Amino acid sequence: MKVPDLSLSPPSDHVKTALPALGGPLPGPGAVLAAVSGGSDSTALARLLARDAACRGWRLVLGHVDHGLRPDSEQDADFVAGLANELGVEFNLSRVEVERSGRSLEEAARDARRQSLLAMAAQAGARAIALGHTRDDQAETVFMRLLMGTGPAGLAAMRPWDPPWWRPLLPLTRDELRAWLEAGGHAWREDPSNAGLEPLRNRVRHRLLPLAREMVNPRASQALARLAELAGAEEELWDQWCAEAAGRMARRQGTSLLAEAPALAALHPARQRRLLRHLVQLLTGQGQNLLALHVEQLRHLLAGPPGRRLTLPSGLMAWREPGGLRLDRAAEPTAEVLTLHGPATVGLPHLGARLCLELVRQKPPLAGRGSTACLPAEAVAWPLELRPPLPGERFHPLGAPGSKRLSRFLIDLKAPAWWRERTLILADQNGPWWAAPWAVAERARLKGTESAYLHLSFVDTLQGWPYTINFSGQERP
Repeated sequence: MKVPDLSLSPPSDHVKTALPALGGPLPGPGAVLAAVSGGSDSTALARLLARDAACRGWRLVLGHVDHGLRPDSEQDADFVAGLANELGVEFNLSRVEVERSGRSLEEAARDARRQSLLAMAAQAGARAIALGHTRDDQAETVFMRLLMGTGPAGLAAMRPWDPPWWRPLLPLTRDELRAWLEAGGHAWREDPSNAGLEPLRNRVRHRLLPLAREMVNPRASQALARLAELAGAEEELWDQWCAEAAGRMARRQGTSLLAEAPALAALHPARQRRLLRHLVQLLTGQGQNLLALHVEQLRHLLAGPPGRRLTLPSGLMAWREPGGLRLDRAAEPTAEVLTLHGPATVGLPHLGARLCLELVRQKPPLAGRGSTACLPAEAVAWPLELRPPLPGERFHPLGAPGSKRLSRFLIDLKAPAWWRERTLILADQNGPWWAAPWAVAERARLKGTESAYLHLSFVDTLQGWPYTINFSGQERP
């Protein structure tokens, strides 16, 4: 730990003016969470933010995550708590247990730390989480990604503003921040693990970058950071194009995202790759972390016939459907039962749809197949149940010579696999009336002498309906 004399000399003009000169939006007035480990970079971050908090209207909160990976980790927490007390700002401490689950210790700790910080930000009402990454960190990140064969998106490395993550110190070097702290008589904590050579970042920091500066370019770190800045500007342009293209070619359907296969397949491979990453980003928040191998697997799936599926990282699944490429989490569909005692509008959030049951006097012009149906109202034995299919359940579609397993009926109907797992049965005590949203049962055949009809419509939106019953069975206004 550095403890210089306590003379409080003013910061250099470069550091003093760095915060307002950031290329990108600064957080507006409100809570700002600063992630502070106690090291020099994050300590400088806390002091610089505290210096400008009043004029910016920020309510600063220092957040510290104790991973418990070192015997003296509690001393780091005490140091940050003391720093918060000195600055007159709030302090939030989170202690976590790092579960590796097949990952490196550094990766597992990073994921645990980010989740803790997100929870702290939510508790504090902060929309921005400030991180102490410097220009040196940026150069190291670019170097590591180059060595691992990153694509153009990876070269952008860390963005100054990647909501909710905010990196106000990227224009500054680690040496500049330490010089400022020393000049002000401010202490910080040293993490001995930063000196070891086992993590790749440490090897890049202590061996490869010094060698590059000695043998190739004395300003290698600045050059790498400049590369990240240029690549970041390119990424902003691509992000804008991807957002516009996704709006044209893809739509939400429940928890999934369905892209038009012909339009996506017609794109240049470079645009295809970008848009596929963007679609994954929309679902998981981790599109740029998808490996090039997985992107190529998605492209192969897109070029192939319908009926195939692909398992991807981050709990993601992809299906090739007739005319579409569907992405969704691999989680099992909701399997709840809802009892209806009369006409209603039933919200199905897991499908992004609503089911409307309306009593009408005039026979609607409906066929026996599709997302709308009509039942003879007098024959319905209330209450109705809306439920997932039972194991091995049989279904007699309207016009068919007899019943068959519902699973076979859906396959014969060429219903997409995603929908087969999410098909719902509307039934009363005498059996199924409708396999939604595909077909009504033979028992729903109309004779033309009915005095009233139960009109069923399956609409793929939850918006704009004043009264909705959730699939859980609880009413909400």
